[in-house]
Amino acid sequence: MRTVTKSSLGFSLIEMVIVLAIFFVVISVAVDIFLSVVQQQRRIVQEQELLNQSSYLEEYLSKALLSAVKAPTSSCIATGTVYQLTHCLNGTLQACNGVKFINAIDGNACEEFELDETFSNPPFRQNKNGLGQNLLADKYKVKFARFIIDGDKTIHAVTSADATQPRLTILLDVQTQGAPNQEKITQQTISPSSLIR
Repeated sequence: MRTVTKSSLGFSLIEMVIVLAIFFVVISVAVDIFLSVVQQQRRIVQEQELLNQSSYLEEYLSKALLSAVKAPTSSCIATGTVYQLTHCLNGTLQACNGVKFINAIDGNACEEFELDETFSNPPFRQNKNGLGQNLLADKYKVKFARFIIDGDKTIHAVTSADATQPRLTILLDVQTQGAPNQEKITQQTISPSSLIR
């Protein structure tokens, strides 16, 4: 006759419940960690996309603005003017939301970069010879864009009569639309090398 011991019968019901409870706790912790990693990765990708968009915009603006030349005629801006600030909502009390210039690289095209705050969700546009286009994907918006000449908010144009090399400072705040709301604030100062006296 064979003796039956407790170890040869298998697991008791209580042991099975404890093992299943531990298994579910381990699985739920692993799923939480996995979801947290996925959300973190998604946020990093969105931050990288925002950084790419704002860097592209900054590079595009600086390349065009560095190619500014003195206006030969007054068909776009006043003759002899290099930069003319536009969309100055408060007159001379604050920085302006746009800049107009002659782009030598683009066949002396009359160009303007502007944030038209008369709209509820203002687009940041490039107007070239009267045709406008948004510079960012619909997923992004420019919360503010400010242009300042020589660090002085009261100066609204650079002309050939100015005694110093012009410096144009660009302040941008680019944000994602919708959740999660991320933003990138940049500041850049440029000075066209072709205008050195």
